[in-house]
Amino acid sequence: MTAMPRPAAVLAALLVLVPVGCGGDGVSPPAWNHDPEDAELGPAAWGGQESYEQCSSGAEQSPVDLAATAPAELPPLRFDYAPTPLVVENTGHVIEVPMPESSELTLGVGDDEYRLLQYHFHAPSEHTLDDEPFDAEAHLVHESDAGELAVVGVFFEASDALALGLVESVVENAPEEAGEEVEVDVEADPRELLAALGAEISVSGYYTYPGSLTTPGCAEGVRWIVLPGAMPISASSTERLHELVAGFPGYDGYPNNNRPTQPLNEREIEAGGG
Repeated sequence: MTAMPRPAAVLAALLVLVPVGCGGDGVSPPAWNHDPEDAELGPAAWGGQESYEQCSSGAEQSPVDLAATAPAELPPLRFDYAPTPLVVENTGHVIEVPMPESSELTLGVGDDEYRLLQYHFHAPSEHTLDDEPFDAEAHLVHESDAGELAVVGVFFEASDALALGLVESVVENAPEEAGEEVEVDVEADPRELLAALGAEISVSGYYTYPGSLTTPGCAEGVRWIVLPGAMPISASSTERLHELVAGFPGYDGYPNNNRPTQPLNEREIEAGGG
């Protein structure tokens, strides 16, 4: 995949982290939302905003539908995660859990290594399977020492009987106001998002393709890894996620924060057999 220089990668990652109305230089970034019916702020209009042009001009945009794949022998994934203090932030576009700057939680992909920056949630899912979305999707955003980004997507399906404690804690403690964060008096292990993979978090069965961030400015050069299957989320947490999204500034009650799937163009989605 195309390497992305470190400054651009860091800026692209921060576009996910910076709350609405508060640019890193004190200048408010352009407003946007996820409502496809909003001709001024919705996904179809993102590329028309200054600094967001790649959202419409890019040829390797995300998310995509995962129906057409090519079998491949993929390098195994290694998730070296551990419990960290739980902080939950409302960015105005996602509910997010940032990692402490001192944390060294890593993802290994063959010989490549990336550090976990944060994870956040979309409801419904952004990637689809045969054009069908899941109830939610978590994105675990990682960065290498060279500034390259790797994002792991994990699907969720509503299941009250099997709800994950970590997801429930994140949703229950999520602040309602954009730009606010809550420090929860617990430590949380991101491995819980991957519990279906077993205690030894190493796997070679996954989808991968070159793509982009799914939020403005849609920077490309992102290594996407989407895990098969789906993890459980309670129906109440799914409903709460939609309620929080509906309250984001500029969303005017629109309850979803998923970008529509993008054309695959000349890309190939590789699928490992696990």
